[in-house]
Amino acid sequence: MIAVTPENMLSGPLTGKRQACFKRFRRLETDRSSWRGQWIEISDYLLPRRGRYLVESQSTKGRKRNTKIIDNTAGIALRTLQAGLMSGMTSPARPWFRLIVDDDLMDMPGVKDYLGIAEQVVRRVLAASNCYNSLATCYTELGAFGTHALLRRRHPEDVIHYRPFTAGEYVIAEDEYGRVNTLGREFTMTVSQIVEQFVINKVTGEEDWDKVSKAVKSLWDKKNYDENIQIIHMIQPRRKEDRDLTRRDGRNRAFMDVYFEVGADKDIFLQESGFDRFPAYVPRWDVLGGDVYGTCPGMEYLGDIKQLQHEQKRKAQAIDKMVDPPMVATTALKGKPTTVLPGGTTYVDPVNGNNGFQPAYLVQPRVQELMMDIQEVQERIQRGFYADLFAMMINSDRRQMTATEVAERHEEKLVLLGPVLQRLNTELLDPLIEDAFLFSFEAGLLPETPEALMDVDIDVKYVSLLAQAQEAVAATGIERTFAFAGNLAAVMPDILDNLNGDEALRQYSEILGNGPGITRDSEEVQALRAQRAEAAAQEQQMQQGLAAAQGAKVLSEADTQSPNALTALLQATGGGGRQSVI
Repeated sequence: MIAVTPENMLSGPLTGKRQACFKRFRRLETDRSSWRGQWIEISDYLLPRRGRYLVESQSTKGRKRNTKIIDNTAGIALRTLQAGLMSGMTSPARPWFRLIVDDDLMDMPGVKDYLGIAEQVVRRVLAASNCYNSLATCYTELGAFGTHALLRRRHPEDVIHYRPFTAGEYVIAEDEYGRVNTLGREFTMTVSQIVEQFVINKVTGEEDWDKVSKAVKSLWDKKNYDENIQIIHMIQPRRKEDRDLTRRDGRNRAFMDVYFEVGADKDIFLQESGFDRFPAYVPRWDVLGGDVYGTCPGMEYLGDIKQLQHEQKRKAQAIDKMVDPPMVATTALKGKPTTVLPGGTTYVDPVNGNNGFQPAYLVQPRVQELMMDIQEVQERIQRGFYADLFAMMINSDRRQMTATEVAERHEEKLVLLGPVLQRLNTELLDPLIEDAFLFSFEAGLLPETPEALMDVDIDVKYVSLLAQAQEAVAATGIERTFAFAGNLAAVMPDILDNLNGDEALRQYSEILGNGPGITRDSEEVQALRAQRAEAAAQEQQMQQGLAAAQGAKVLSEADTQSPNALTALLQATGGGGRQSVI
């Protein structure tokens, strides 16, 4: 790799946009430096293969890094956290989001069908891409370092592709509303990679060597294709004065996307393009006011993690000294064979009544008390990473666990997780689903949009296990209300007039995450009820007609000649018997 030092880092005529990008990147690096030390410690004690703090060569990337980890309780708890968030928030095995609009629009013709098909298309696009692998990486980084960056790109076959980064590999900045709108990173590319990506036109095959430095061209000519070159990649808002709004090419869009060599001898970008929307997702576990990077369980429990390694090391040393203590011997044994192996023999003459070969001191550690303290630290770490909550979800002996059961068993932890889940929805999942929807639409994968949805914002509702567990309290409230009303109805039947069963069923179905097609439109419900009422009225009229006909038949067959109750009634009303005309 070409060495880049502070002396030659600014070589070349850095002017204009390239100079501004370079200076801003170095400024953001300075702002990030206060976090770097803590991230390095987290990497050492929690995730040895994560984090990138120096530009490494290929020969050093595979070196051993887990020398400070003796007890990996924290690593296991972090994996449980990652698996729990994956299965509880964005499980690829079950629907975890719905596309919805206002209730009035949901009843319009074709809206439910369109949204249902759109959900299926977006889910298929996400499953076909590397989305879920990237999300697993994201949750690990969030639990350990508090911040993660995920870059999305278009893919010619899979529609969309994601590139996750690790701590120390990137710098970020926020806008005035606390939203991340800048992402920069410094990395290495080989000479062949630079030429293939930036010099050779993939469509025409033409070569443009003016984009690279003389050093890269020289290395290519000498066939040093695998030499590493430092590259800076910056994505940031483009200034209005740098945009021509009458043109829609990449160099005039809202966000600039540039690559350039560090220490190049030319004032030119390797590539300059742009995006209409910020193409990266940068979720934070938790953010304090004024900070850009987030905090997380890995930071909060770093002291416990280090304490655990220390105690495990001391416990091992104490056991070693107990079973293999240091020995003392007389000077007469100097240079003679001695052994402490089982079955071995060392010949020693007693000196002043004392053995000449014996332990220097006896160590009898209180291992039981030490183990109790270690167990306390382990449990504290597991609780800090929510391992008990997520382990219960993952290790359930049933194939599915309802959100209500999760809420009932770990309601207090769900309350603590609430702000985290809300932040992940806002900073990660909302833009991720929106971009997947837009990419699917532009790829022609969605059906024709109904007229009712023209110029209408489509919202996202999360129906994952954790999202439903957060709302399970509301579902429980509906159940309790109707159960209480049912009990009162036994003595106060009119109490049921207060309940709106249609609205309760709709809300309950939404809380459980059911699709919009499971319930009928209100107009369809009213039509069914009208048909049912009309059928009931016709049935009642039919029954009344049958009863009248049956009565007439019975009356016609009645004996009016013999004295009986009917003849007496007829006589009393003036119609008794037949009159003789003779």
